[in-house]
Amino acid sequence: MNGQLESFIGLSILLTGFDAVRLRGSGMAEPYLKAIGAVLPPDVVGDLLSAYEQLPPGSERERERVLESEILGDPRLGPVARNLIVLWYCGSWTQLPPAWRAAFGESPLDTNRVISGAAYQAGLQWEAAGGHPPGANPQGYGAWASGPQRSRE
Repeated sequence: MNGQLESFIGLSILLTGFDAVRLRGSGMAEPYLKAIGAVLPPDVVGDLLSAYEQLPPGSERERERVLESEILGDPRLGPVARNLIVLWYCGSWTQLPPAWRAAFGESPLDTNRVISGAAYQAGLQWEAAGGHPPGANPQGYGAWASGPQRSRE
């Protein structure tokens, strides 16, 4: 699984725009890989990671271009890759389209659902928006009266 995990993180870097340190630091890489392995037919995860491993070395921009055509544009792998983006950002799995399920297989775990409370809290959406997951972190008395923190860019 270690080799799969490395490929999963590499693919996730391209899909999310976040670096390996942030993705590993979320603590969700292994749980997400296990979750998609439970939802998807056995060969789909392997094929997705193999497709990532076959991306040509080069600039990130070139790899993103090939990712778009070879993985995101693929009728079998594309919907799964798009679900991975949602998974990393929101901590939830979105049911695959009916046409995908009919063509490539169904799973009782392929339902719209939050993977776990930890996944919700670790969602990249909070960092991307400069916020925090509501109800997850104590804010202190009167914090509701303050606006969101602005980035210092």
